[in-house]
Amino acid sequence: MAGAKGTHGETIESPYAPWRNVLLVGLVAMALRYSMGTSEAASGGGLTIDGAAFPPELKMGGVRQQLTGGGTRTKYNVAKVYAVALYLDSRGAASSLKPFAASAKPPAKLYDTLATGQFAKTLFLQFHRSVAAPAVAEALADSLTKRLPAAAIEKFRAALMTVCPAEVARGTKLYFMCKSGVLSMGTGSATAQATLKEKGACAALFDVYLGKSPISPAAKEGIGMGFLERLYK
Repeated sequence: MAGAKGTHGETIESPYAPWRNVLLVGLVAMALRYSMGTSEAASGGGLTIDGAAFPPELKMGGVRQQLTGGGTRTKYNVAKVYAVALYLDSRGAASSLKPFAASAKPPAKLYDTLATGQFAKTLFLQFHRSVAAPAVAEALADSLTKRLPAAAIEKFRAALMTVCPAEVARGTKLYFMCKSGVLSMGTGSATAQATLKEKGACAALFDVYLGKSPISPAAKEGIGMGFLERLYK
C-alpha cells in the first residue's frame, strides 16, 4: 500500500512498509533459488543438485572422469526438468585446462576449451520429472539447430531414441560422453549404447550447456565454479 497523504500534502509512510520490503526481497530470493536450482557438497567429494546425487567420479568409455560441477535445467524458469553435471578426464585435460585453475572466476575461454577439447568428458543428466522419450530427443535436437546441419541433427535424434526408454521416468540417468570427436550415449549406467561420429557433434552438444546462450545458466555457472574449486588444486 502506498503511503497516505497528510493534511499538508506530505507522504506518511505506512508502518508496515519496511516489513513489506523485507517480504518482497525474501520472495524474490526464493523465486531465484527455485528457478536456478540448488546444489551442495555431498560426502565423499560428490555433489547433490536439487536432490539428485552425483558421485565424485565416473567411468565411461574406459576412461575415469572427475566431477566438476553442474546445475538444474528448468523450463520457463519454473519447472525443474533435470539436473546435469560435467565430468572430465582431469589427467588427459591437464595441459589444456590447468592454465585456468588459478583464475578468480571462470573466464570465457575456459568454457570454450571445455566444449571443444578432445579429452574425455561426460554430461550426466538425472531427470526430476517424467518426460516422453520423443520430447527429450526433440528438445535436445532443437537446441542443436543453429549448431549443426539438419542431417547431423537427425542422426543425433535417431541415436538418442535408441537409448532412451519410451518414458524417461523421474530419476532416469542419461549420459553423453565425448572423446576425440566421437559422441557416445547411454541410459541407466555409464555405458555407451549408441555412438555418433558426425563432425562437430561433440562441440555442438557441449556448447548447448557451456556456450554464450546456455540452456541452463545455473549448470554453466556450477560447472565453471566447480572446476575452480575441485580440479588442479
